[in-house]
Amino acid sequence: MVKKVEEFEDYKIVEGSIQFEGAEAIGFGCIGTMDGTSNTEEVVKKCEGAVVKKIKRITDLAVTLTGHAKIPALRGITGLSNEGLKTGVYAYGTDTFAKPFKFTAKVLDMEGNIKYVAFPNLADVKGLNFNINNEATEIEMKDFEFSALADENKKFYYEAYESEIEDTEVKEKWLTNFTPELVKNAEL
Repeated sequence: MVKKVEEFEDYKIVEGSIQFEGAEAIGFGCIGTMDGTSNTEEVVKKCEGAVVKKIKRITDLAVTLTGHAKIPALRGITGLSNEGLKTGVYAYGTDTFAKPFKFTAKVLDMEGNIKYVAFPNLADVKGLNFNINNEATEIEMKDFEFSALADENKKFYYEAYESEIEDTEVKEKWLTNFTPELVKNAEL
C-alpha cells in the first residue's frame, strides 16, 4: 500500500550522481548545498493600451550546487578535456564546451524518509572556477551554477517520495539511469 506523504522537511542531500549522454552514471561527490529558482517571463495581452490578461511561464530553473566534486564529475561538468593532449593532461580553453547532463540525488528528512530528485537536462553556466587558500582551516566547497532546461516531457525537474513510488524499477534506476521515459505513465 502506498503511504501518502503529508509532511517532509528537506534536511540533507545525499548520493548525487550525474549522467552524460551515452555514459554510465557517476557519483558527484560530497554535496554541501543545492538551491533551485524558477526563471519566468511574463506574457501579456493588451487591449486598447491596457493590460487585460497576463500569465507567467517558466523558461528554465537556475540551479546552484556547492560541494566537493569527484574529478570525473568535475571534468565532465566543466568540459575539461584531454582531447589532443598527452595521457594525464587536461585543458580548458576557447574550444571548451560543457556537455548537458542529468543530475539525480536523494533528499532525506530528519526521520530518514527519502525524496528522489532529478534534473533531466542540466547545462553548466558558470564554467571552471577555483579558489586555493593557504590560510584556510577548511577546504572550501566549489560553487556550480546550472540551467535546468526542459526535457522531452517539457519538464525541468522531477521529485518522488520513496513511500509513494509503486514501480520498483523507478526506485532502482532513479540514481543510475534516470530518463523521462522511466517516470512517464505509459497508460496515458
